[in-house]
Amino acid sequence: MKDQKVRQIKSSKKTKPSESKKTRDIIANQYEDVPLLFLDPEDFDKTIIGVAEGYNFGPTVAYDYDKIIEENMKDGGTIEDAEEYFNFNQIGAYVGKHTPIFIKTTKTLKGEVR
Repeated sequence: MKDQKVRQIKSSKKTKPSESKKTRDIIANQYEDVPLLFLDPEDFDKTIIGVAEGYNFGPTVAYDYDKIIEENMKDGGTIEDAEEYFNFNQIGAYVGKHTPIFIKTTKTLKGEVR
């Protein structure tokens, strides 16, 4: 499995618009006063759904659960390996109030994915 880390990204006011094409940069620029946390490596950026907020909650980066599992499987592991890795290293890593969240879409809940 990939070496997993959660990294805090702070926006840089020096960022040129052409350089802010990466999803994490776009989000960090929108929430420049919030210490949002992102999964590393950046391969997981394509699994970002957006930013979640609620009463007494967030903002925090929201990831698509199924896409995370698919990304975890790219190293050749089984779905069981990918889910075990996810449970221990990703969803199981609380690193503060801006810890990323993972969304199971309605397609997942209906069993339409995988």
